[in-house]
Order: sequence, then C-alpha cells, then structure tokens
Amino acid sequence: IIELVWHSCKEYIAHRLFKSLDELKSLLDNLLNQGELAIKWHRKIKNKGNFSYIAA
Repeated sequence: IIELVWHSCKEYIAHRLFKSLDELKSLLDNLLNQGELAIKWHRKIKNKGNFSYIAA
C-alpha cells in the first residue's frame, strides 16, 4: 500500500518547480496529512521483483 501512496505522491509533484523546501513540505503535508492525495488504487505497478501486479 505504501508503494501506491508514494507513487501517487511522486506522480503529483513530478515536473513542478518549488520556490523553497518549505513550499514542497507544505504540499506534501497537504497531500499526505490533509487528505488531498487521490490514489489510483486499480492500476498496475512494478514490484522490486520482475513482475507487475494490480493493486486492489
């Protein structure tokens, strides 16, 4: 489950420029602690083994 959370988080902040570390921390706080992150639960993700699985 944590892999889906981090993947969704990284997907949300990718290719954005932040003016400061505090701005990034604030966004991560909103995503992770304030419930603003929308996680796509039914998607294929790669595991560290060489196979993919569908998270349910």
